[in-house]
Amino acid sequence: MGEQLTDRSGSKQPGGRRRDAGASRERILDAAEAGFARDGYDGASMGRIAQEAGVSSALPAYFFGDKEGLYDAVVQRQFAVREARLRPVVDRVRALVDGAAPLDEATLRRALGEIVEGYVGFLAEHPEFVRLMAWEALNEGRRTGPARPPHSSAVQDALDAIIDALDGPRRPPAVRRHLLITTVGLCFFPDAHADTMLAGLGIDARDRRWRGTRVQHVVDVLVAAMRSAG
Repeated sequence: MGEQLTDRSGSKQPGGRRRDAGASRERILDAAEAGFARDGYDGASMGRIAQEAGVSSALPAYFFGDKEGLYDAVVQRQFAVREARLRPVVDRVRALVDGAAPLDEATLRRALGEIVEGYVGFLAEHPEFVRLMAWEALNEGRRTGPARPPHSSAVQDALDAIIDALDGPRRPPAVRRHLLITTVGLCFFPDAHADTMLAGLGIDARDRRWRGTRVQHVVDVLVAAMRSAG
């Protein structure tokens, strides 16, 4: 018959056999992440997700309740992975800029390079994140909503560390937000439009050499923005 259900600790249920509940849950999340990224929330189905995860059709609902609960878990995991990937960037940036005020050009570029390379690297490693966020944009954020983290707090913290080292209180919150939006937008756009605008320009957005030149260009833009009057 199909895979027997277990409790979330992986213990055997009456009449069933021992399974690794944690591994099954992760397989479901992996399949759901791919399915939602490929088909969007409305196009994805619990049945196909279960099939692609190699589990019984009942197991996704057992762990996550319904499709909305599964989608919520996928998005939460994606955001957690993003922050885990980018949080070390904050430490590296702070190590560069703490006590270095006023920042010289080389230190500013190195610190911004840490942020941009970190974010671009995360996006390259997690194309499903790009597609999920693209679906969310198309659907006006109805599934993630205002309760979700609106952006990477790690990127914001790293940018704030640089701004504080440059001119601190002189840079008002509105300008800090613009810098955050500019940073994320410049990093995110090529991956979101890899198969449209960039492909039309003959650019392979997945090429490592092109990504390297992109990182340097984004740093150039951000240096100019950082040096401009707040």
